[in-house]
Amino acid sequence: MSRADHTINMVIAALGGEGGGVLTNWLIAAAEQSGWWCQSTSLAGVAQRTGATIYYLEFMPREDDQRAPVMSLFPAQGDIDIAVASEIAEAGRMISRGFISPEKSALIASDHRVFGITEKSAAGDGSVDRDLILEMGRRYARTFIHFDMSEIVQRHGTVISAALLGAIAGTGALPFAPACFRDLISEGGAARANLDAFDESFQRALVGGEGEYVPAAQASFVLPAATTPVGERWLPRLAVLPRPLQEMAYHSVNRLIDYQDEAYAEQWLECLVSLIDRDEDRSDYSLSLEAGRHLALWMAYEDIPRVAQLKVRPDREDQIRSEVKADSDQPMTVAEFFHPRVEEVAALLPRRLGAALLRSETIRRLLGRLLGPRTLRTDRISMQLVFRGLSGLRRFRRSTLGYANEHQMIERWFEKVLTSSDQAKSRAVAELGGMVKGYGDTRYRTTSRLMTILDYLDTAPDADAGSIAALHAAAMAPDSSFESVDDILAAAPAA
Repeated sequence: MSRADHTINMVIAALGGEGGGVLTNWLIAAAEQSGWWCQSTSLAGVAQRTGATIYYLEFMPREDDQRAPVMSLFPAQGDIDIAVASEIAEAGRMISRGFISPEKSALIASDHRVFGITEKSAAGDGSVDRDLILEMGRRYARTFIHFDMSEIVQRHGTVISAALLGAIAGTGALPFAPACFRDLISEGGAARANLDAFDESFQRALVGGEGEYVPAAQASFVLPAATTPVGERWLPRLAVLPRPLQEMAYHSVNRLIDYQDEAYAEQWLECLVSLIDRDEDRSDYSLSLEAGRHLALWMAYEDIPRVAQLKVRPDREDQIRSEVKADSDQPMTVAEFFHPRVEEVAALLPRRLGAALLRSETIRRLLGRLLGPRTLRTDRISMQLVFRGLSGLRRFRRSTLGYANEHQMIERWFEKVLTSSDQAKSRAVAELGGMVKGYGDTRYRTTSRLMTILDYLDTAPDADAGSIAALHAAAMAPDSSFESVDDILAAAPAA
C-alpha cells in the first residue's frame, strides 16, 4: 500500500467451480463493511483447466463527502499488491506475466496441482515443474504464503474459496478485521464447513504457511476377504504371489475382469508368472512389477465399447455432481464431444471386414462425413441406451480388427521383455510399455513410436539399456518428430 491514495490492487486466479466469484463477493462485502471502496472485474477462462478466471479488485479507503472513484478495469504489470492463486501453476502464470514484484507483492497460493489439458495430453511428462514455481515465488514476491489448501477443503467438505479467504485474512494483507471475514461466511448451509476451512487456513497463514497437515502413514496393502464368487476364485491365487506384486495384481485383475472377463484376466496372470520366473530381483520384483502393470493397462486399451461402458456406470452421475458441486435435486445436463475416427469404427468390425473398410477410400470419406464432430447429450435416456448397446459389443471384442492389432503389438513388446539379454535391458524394454497412452491420434502416435523402437532393437541386438532409455525419452518429448533413431542416439548424452 505504497501509493499516495492508499489503494490496494488485488488479482485472483481461480479455476472453474472453485468459487472465485464467491470469494470476490466476500472481499467486496468485507471492504464495504470496513468503510472502503471496492471495484472488481473478471475475465472468464475457457474451461476448468484450459484457463483460469481472473478477478481484479481495487480497494480504496472512503473519505467524508468523497465522490465514488474511477478505478482501473485491468491489472497492470508490477502494480499488484496482493495476488491469490487457487493452484500453484496459476501462481506461476502470474509471475510470468509480470504481475508480481519483489517490492510490493504478497503472493498467496495453494501449492497443490490440478493438471491442465496440455499437461494431460502430452506424450511424455508435460507437467509444470512445481518446485520451480515455488522457487520463483520465493524470489519474486515480497511475501510468499503457500500451503496445500485442497486437502483442507477436502477434509472439511467445502470449496477452496473458503480456505483462500482464510489465508488472505491470516496474512494481514488487507486492513480488515478477521472477524469481518468470518461473519461473511457464517451463514448458509455450508457455513460450518466454510468456517472450519477458513479457521485452519487462517492459522497456517499466520505463521507463514508453516504447520502443514501431514496425513497419516498409509498402511501396507493387504488383500481383502472374499465376498463374492469371483473373489473366492481369484483371491487365493493372488495370495500366493510375491508380496510386492499383490497390490498391483489385485488392481490389474479387477480392471481386466471389468474390461472383458475372467478369461482375459487369466491370460494376464499367465504372463505375470512368466515374468516372475524371468525376474532376478527377488526382493522388489521390479521387472515383474513394471512389466505387469503396463501389460494390464495396455490390455485394457480404450476402444468405443470401453468408452461407452465407462459412460453408463451407475455412479457416473454422482461423480459428475461431486465435481461440479451440484446437489442431488439440482437439474444437470451432460454434453460431451463425440468425434470417432474411421479407424476406431473399423476396429469394431471383424478383422477382414474392418481391413476392407480401411482399404476403401470411398467408404472412408463417407464415414468421415457421417461421423463428423458433434456434441451428445449423454444425460438423456436415448443416448444412454445407445451407449449401453455400444458397451455390450465388448463380448465380441476378441474377434475384432482392433483386438487383433492391439494384441499383435502387445505380444511383440512382451516377447522382447522376456527375451532381452539381461535384466537391465528387460527393465528398459518393460518401461517402454508406459509410452502407450491416450486415445485416437495420441494413441496412434505413441504406439507407432514404440513399434519403431522395437524395429530398431530387432536390427541392433547389442543395444543396451541406456540406448533404449534415450529412445524412450526422445519418443515422449513434447513436439518430438521422432524421425531418425540413429540421429536420436547420436544426440543422446553419453552415459
